[in-house]
Amino acid sequence: MATPQKRYRQYSVEYVKYGFVSAPHNQHQPMCLLCEKVFSNEAMKPSRLLKHLTKIHPDKADNDMAYFKLLQEKFQKRKTIGNVFAITSQQSVDGLIASYNISLLIARSGKPHTIGEELSLPAVREVLHTVLHKSPDQIIKAILLSDSSVQRRVDEMAANIEETLCNILVTTEFSLQLDESNLPGNYSLLLAYVLFVKDEKLVQELLFARELKTCTKGESVFNVV
Repeated sequence: MATPQKRYRQYSVEYVKYGFVSAPHNQHQPMCLLCEKVFSNEAMKPSRLLKHLTKIHPDKADNDMAYFKLLQEKFQKRKTIGNVFAITSQQSVDGLIASYNISLLIARSGKPHTIGEELSLPAVREVLHTVLHKSPDQIIKAILLSDSSVQRRVDEMAANIEETLCNILVTTEFSLQLDESNLPGNYSLLLAYVLFVKDEKLVQELLFARELKTCTKGESVFNVV
């Protein structure tokens, strides 16, 4: 047997004369313009709305429709401004997340950090404009990918990863593997890897990469570690 659908009382524009509009989040619920209190759908009838006006706001009960219309316009303007700020704030947060994610991609690719402004942003602009048919200016403005911004993002993510790894190693048994790598210009680089168990899985992570400034003897390696 099908469950009967609930029937809702419908809002009428005439209810403005009682100081009520439909609630922003639910058009089936009345909201008082004076105290901005939202009532259930059962209260959506003239007698209930009038009772609230005369009992809770008796000093406003004699005002005409024009007065409440003015309150309605002010509320709608305020709501519109609030929505604009909310959208702008969300765009800033989303832009920051995108900036970190793209910076991570740049770091993994090994490309110069300037590629963010030279290629990544123009590519995003082209996709927004040509494929999605959206104005890219506001979105592009929220994604910071200058050379210094990318460098800062990469440094912050690296520091966070290092801190997380060190916190794990403090309370976990691990093995240390050292490897020496020679760089152009007769430079020696010491690479340290850690091997440990996490969530019942064997994990290997790079702990650090440090230049051996003196020599590659055991004592120098020990001091660096």
